[in-house]
Amino acid sequence: MNSVRKLVAIATAALAISAVWAGAAQACNYTGAEQVFAPWGDQHSYVLAPDGGFEGGGLGWYLGGGAKTVAGNEAFNLNDAADSRSLSLPAGSTAISPPICMSLDTPSFRLVARNSGDASSGLKVEATYALLGLVRTKTVSTVYGSSNWAPSQQMSTVLSLSTIVGTVIPSAIQIRITPIGSGGNWQVDDVYVDPFARH
Repeated sequence: MNSVRKLVAIATAALAISAVWAGAAQACNYTGAEQVFAPWGDQHSYVLAPDGGFEGGGLGWYLGGGAKTVAGNEAFNLNDAADSRSLSLPAGSTAISPPICMSLDTPSFRLVARNSGDASSGLKVEATYALLGLVRTKTVSTVYGSSNWAPSQQMSTVLSLSTIVGTVIPSAIQIRITPIGSGGNWQVDDVYVDPFARH
């Protein structure tokens, strides 16, 4: 009888987890994806994150410590040739995105960045999220760069978060971007999300 109860409990837990996955997947409604990073050999399709091109002045983003939108677009015009803004991140600043939908396979994301300051300065990229009543933060990657605009590596929040949350995942994340060190002078533009389950 005990083994039957155990099997029922396991099945119930599995169904609950499946419901969490399905709910998160259904909540993500991304359209208009394009292969914007194809010139760098990345055939995945991406959509722009909420005001990910910063043409709206960082609408929905939290900008602190001197972070602000400035004139000057990334060099590749990934979103639109008419774009003319980017995000300035001096030392001591931070930027936090609006909530971005999360599911088991999404989102992976990339951004374009440059650093005209100390070359040893990195750009820490973190995911913050609420799960089981707690706000948590997980470092996703550290980006390094020069004074030339360049796309970051592909960053997967799911792979990073899985070590903490296991099979239960948050329904949304916020991307937090922070320069490391006192000498960095970073600019970020075109934050793109890959919404497809192909990783």
